[in-house]
Amino acid sequence: MNTITLPKNKYMQILNTQEKLQGDLTRLQKIVSYIAQDEINPGYMTKLYKIEKGLSAGKGIKFKNKREIKKFFHSL
Repeated sequence: MNTITLPKNKYMQILNTQEKLQGDLTRLQKIVSYIAQDEINPGYMTKLYKIEKGLSAGKGIKFKNKREIKKFFHSL
């Protein structure tokens, strides 16, 4: 495993961004489930839970292009 050096402010910025995304995802789940409880596809909710679980575990993902993003979402 390679070790990289990051300035402390950059690392803190990454952590803050990750926390913000996690909070946004949680709020989105609550809003969507409240608005369309009967209409929502259970498979979609499963994907959101998997993404949230990864963010909660501190897992980060980088995408190079749109195809990689689609591939990630289809793999969930």
